[in-house]
Amino acid sequence: MTLTQVWGALLIFTICPVLGGVPLIAWITYVLTGHQLARLGTGNVSVSAAFYHGGRLVGILAVLSEAGKGIAAVLLARYFFPTEPTWELIALIMLVMGRYWLGKGAGTTNVVWGFVVHDLVASFLIFLIGSISFTILRDRKSGKIGVLILMPLILALRYPQDSSRAILAAILGLLLGWIYRKIPDDLDLPSQEVKGESQRVFRFFRGDRAIVSLDDKLDAQQVGQKAATLAQLKQWCYPIPPGWVLPPGDDATPLIKYLNVSEAQPLVVRSSAVGEDSEFASAAGVYQSVLHVTSPYALQEAITLVLASYRKPVAAQYRQDNSLPDISMAVLIQQQIRGVFSGVAFSRDPIAQQGEAILIEGLPGDATRVVSGQVTPEQYRVYLQESAVAFKDSSLDRRGDAGTRGRGENEFATSEGNLVSQIEGSGDLPPALVQEVAILARELENRYHGIPQDIEWTYDGQQLWLLQARPITTLQPIWTRKIAAEVIPGLIRPLTWSINRPLT
Repeated sequence: MTLTQVWGALLIFTICPVLGGVPLIAWITYVLTGHQLARLGTGNVSVSAAFYHGGRLVGILAVLSEAGKGIAAVLLARYFFPTEPTWELIALIMLVMGRYWLGKGAGTTNVVWGFVVHDLVASFLIFLIGSISFTILRDRKSGKIGVLILMPLILALRYPQDSSRAILAAILGLLLGWIYRKIPDDLDLPSQEVKGESQRVFRFFRGDRAIVSLDDKLDAQQVGQKAATLAQLKQWCYPIPPGWVLPPGDDATPLIKYLNVSEAQPLVVRSSAVGEDSEFASAAGVYQSVLHVTSPYALQEAITLVLASYRKPVAAQYRQDNSLPDISMAVLIQQQIRGVFSGVAFSRDPIAQQGEAILIEGLPGDATRVVSGQVTPEQYRVYLQESAVAFKDSSLDRRGDAGTRGRGENEFATSEGNLVSQIEGSGDLPPALVQEVAILARELENRYHGIPQDIEWTYDGQQLWLLQARPITTLQPIWTRKIAAEVIPGLIRPLTWSINRPLT
């Protein structure tokens, strides 16, 4: 060993552990979100924690920073020992040790990218075999163990004359396996609290089989109009509570395990039948809904109750009377929002059936008090100015709109000032909240091509949430001769009508 290599060995044994312990992920997360990862969740300062608590951008930057560490460690060893690749594995071992003892992480990302630089072919083979196994088994713990076994095995097969590489890879694998047993896995944290844009990443790496959520594009003919509409609204960046869908005929067990339901985060279980919440049939009150679900057992019972309500005689009769398909029903499960004020709103008055008034009903508390009809709600009629509704095109999303941000009770007014020309009615609901609900209702009507909307909403003290949106089924076409009277005064005779009707 030359003097240069002696210095190289010293640098590997000193710099690599320090490099592994540099908390780049913690710094990135704090700068972009203000969160301190060491005080959140499991306390791990890891890539998965960055995705979980910081979102997609923070997670991607965390991956890049940790990948850079692994690559740097291997290149450092290669610089001093260009003909001795075993030192590259030693550098990774030292990096992982620093990552665990100083940086509160396992160093998986460091090893993955460092190993890619160390041996691209071996990395590809490990990735290929591991991916196939994980796709079939969808069990992340088995997947981790399998990859740790594949590392020394593949190197032993590729370099049968250099057993030291396989031995060092085995040591690296054993070290990672030991660390996995010592630290909690961020992927075991409650899925409901994952940042919305990171949901799909977590669902994949948790190994969850075909979990359907409102983040997916849903087909109303498969999961019902209610779930499909909420998924569409969520894609348009409306404030929809996180939700998941159990398609008809699917086993509920994987979804129940995935949700990790608890007292701290109750769920609401609702129906989403084909034809429900459609333009011609709302099915309001026909099917069962279950609130305050706080345990896996209660969730299983709630799903059973909701599904059973589809076969009740009153539900079957409703479908028959409204010519709805008698197929099956999906189950919609959402986080339950603890509302400070809640209610319903109609973008057009379903009673008067004419005029520009938006009808809002609400009360302090959650939305069930209004929807159940057991308590008489406060009622408001709101008349908006023409400029109140910003979005006229349903192809646009609502990203960046004031309506999607969390606000305090008196922070509803937009930069355009007062957008309401008149509010009829008074009560406990803050006028600014009434205005915001009215704008939301009329905006949804415009998005759905002028079809008046019946929405359910709740306000939790910071955020106005949209719980449901469906067409107002009681507003059928109203026949009037108001326009025709200007050119055809008096009673319209059958002959005149038969000539003019095809032209209308």
